[in-house]
Amino acid sequence: MFSTKFSESKLIERFKNQEVFSREDLLRFYQVFEPDLKDGTFGWRIYELKRKHIIRDVKKGVYTLVEKQKFNPELDKMIIKIGKLLESSFDHQVYNIWSTAWLNEMTELQITSFMIILEVDKDSMQSVFFTLKDKGNFNNVYQKPDETVINTYISENSEPIIVKSMISRAPVTRIKKVVIPTIEKILVDLYCDEKLFFAFQGNQLIKIYESCLDKYNINYSRLLNYARRRKREEGIKEFLTTHLRDKIKGLLNDTN
Repeated sequence: MFSTKFSESKLIERFKNQEVFSREDLLRFYQVFEPDLKDGTFGWRIYELKRKHIIRDVKKGVYTLVEKQKFNPELDKMIIKIGKLLESSFDHQVYNIWSTAWLNEMTELQITSFMIILEVDKDSMQSVFFTLKDKGNFNNVYQKPDETVINTYISENSEPIIVKSMISRAPVTRIKKVVIPTIEKILVDLYCDEKLFFAFQGNQLIKIYESCLDKYNINYSRLLNYARRRKREEGIKEFLTTHLRDKIKGLLNDTN
């Protein structure tokens, strides 16, 4: 029986030059040392490797060594204030919030005016809108703005708050008790909502995706599952394979 420390060291050495590896690759690695390895024990090994942040999921049954960062943006005072206001004003409020300022590190052109994107469940949009204006004393609040409002008013403001409906089961996480979208959700929304995010289209969008894929842990199953909920899965796949083929290397197949 070889030690856990020894196996983890050998595993890192074995897969350090591979972008990704499969569950079958891992099984063959362990069977070199343990030919009679049982499936239950093997499943536990994978669980421990994930728990120790030695490997991470890329998609179902496909892994990579943990080298890239977790998306962990800095929350400014306005986002924290809005998060607290929602938590205190509504019971069981479903929401997520983020700022386009987070994209500056990923773009070639530095944007000086930002938008706060606040998504809530459809039935709460109007209540949240008035709560932000009345209790939060926010002036630049827009509820589900159309293209005319975006071009005429929002583009001229330095930090407008956009209130829009949230897709059910959208991928979110929590930082400092504030619910924010995952990086996968942000990437899909930038692609889908081209009118709202007009400043981040074209070459800028390609650069944002490229920077995120290089820097952050991206879960492709999560990204494509959310794109499917937005009915844009095939479009996202085409975008990735056209502009970022070298970075994804076939990871878009069988992501369910």
